[in-house]
Amino acid sequence: MSSKRPREETAAEGKPQKKQKSTGFSVGPANLPDGTYRRKTQKIKKDLIAKAKVKKAYAKVKAQEKEEEQNHPTYLESTGETVEPTPATLELHPDRQAMVDASLARESEFEQRRNASSRESRPRVRQPKQSRYQKEIELGVQRRAQIESHKQDAEARHKDRKAMAKAKRPTKDGNLKLGRQSTVLLSRIQRLANQGNL
Repeated sequence: MSSKRPREETAAEGKPQKKQKSTGFSVGPANLPDGTYRRKTQKIKKDLIAKAKVKKAYAKVKAQEKEEEQNHPTYLESTGETVEPTPATLELHPDRQAMVDASLARESEFEQRRNASSRESRPRVRQPKQSRYQKEIELGVQRRAQIESHKQDAEARHKDRKAMAKAKRPTKDGNLKLGRQSTVLLSRIQRLANQGNL
């Protein structure tokens, strides 16, 4: 019988193992097709990388500042006196204060001009919005008024005819009803005078 092959583990024990190369990190499933979801995961990954770079740069700057503080003592080497750090105040630098004052002056001038020309001093009267169909509406109103006046005239004429027919009928005695006829004629004359036809 032939001897068995030695196991790979035993063969590898003698050699130092190679350090596996880092393949980075993945966000989301690796087998996404091109499309919105894949672009979204790629965007998230880029954002994470950018944030990590910013953190790394911030840590580097902070370490440099700490190192500079340690290297620069707060005392004077020639005289041996220590320098007291200046206390922080809430007062602005003179240049900055001048800029703030200038901007406040500009704002106050703007407010004064706006108040002078503001509409608050004179009340604003809002004009009614003109309808697109204003002419048609006016014509419609006139037409309705005309129809109504014609209707009233027709009713009045009908009423006069009916009253005149009744007044012209002779009484049982055969006499004419002149009093009734006169009232009908008088009402007709008043109506015609009001219309301006007389």
